[in-house]
Amino acid sequence: MAIQFTLDNKASDGTSLVTHLLSWDHKQYISTFTPRELEAAFGPGDEGLCDDEYNREKGYTDPERYWVAEDGSSWGIAWRWGEPRLRGGTGGRHSDGTVHPPKTTANEFVEFLKIELSRKACPSCGFRKEPGDPVHGGFRCGCWQK
Repeated sequence: MAIQFTLDNKASDGTSLVTHLLSWDHKQYISTFTPRELEAAFGPGDEGLCDDEYNREKGYTDPERYWVAEDGSSWGIAWRWGEPRLRGGTGGRHSDGTVHPPKTTANEFVEFLKIELSRKACPSCGFRKEPGDPVHGGFRCGCWQK
């Protein structure tokens, strides 16, 4: 059964860079994300890090988006220097002593994003991707790129 994820842009506490947990295909998939594309699909993100000059100088210039999994772990897509990155955290240690969420959940989160992005309609023209369409995320119409 698939893990359920709930959008919660305030769930960034305790997360860290976990892109290394992803399969090669999932790394390639998220590398194509743009801030505008995710905003078109999921609405405004958390601009906490890009609100001040100190963080902007460190490369944090785009809003982040976070989801909470039913197991309490947090997952997000964030940008540094314009590059998308997977962030994740458990909010504590697992019973096996690990701090980072498991690879399986990281990859399941990216699968969740694929499904959700395929369900979203372009807010400008209403175009909706067909399931299984190889054009990822965003919208084939190109409106999200403008």
